[in-house]
Amino acid sequence: MCCNGVLFHIVRLQPTDSVKSLESLGMKVSRKKKEPYFNQPCRFLRECTCTIYQDRPSRCRLFECTQIQQMAKGETSEAEAASIVMLTRQAVSRLEALLEQWGNLEKQLPLTERCNQMLPLVSPEERLILADEMRGLNQLLNQHFRLEAVELSIC
Repeated sequence: MCCNGVLFHIVRLQPTDSVKSLESLGMKVSRKKKEPYFNQPCRFLRECTCTIYQDRPSRCRLFECTQIQQMAKGETSEAEAASIVMLTRQAVSRLEALLEQWGNLEKQLPLTERCNQMLPLVSPEERLILADEMRGLNQLLNQHFRLEAVELSIC
């Protein structure tokens, strides 16, 4: 979920990352205040595999979600972590199913952005359903995956 636009919208490149090398691999690098970054979902993610694994940016190399950190410390088991991952993926699937049902098929955008696009297009009842599902997903992500709690709200 760190690469598919669920946890993050962008990944900031670090000074140790070679922008030219990443661009030569086909990465579309953008800049904000001269700081290079790339958008999520990552174009190099195929199913659950990074197609540029050996050449991936340093943030990708160094990132460990809370579940991985807790497993490394012995605070949770692999089975417990797998159960939380499955629960979270189910929440993501519910949101994606709603978006698809309502006509949003733009999977190249982060999940929260896709949800925000739908708000003006759906009924008030559907808006509540979407907001509740997004809130539930954010709680799971903040509690079990993100290193710092982030509120990716539906506007």
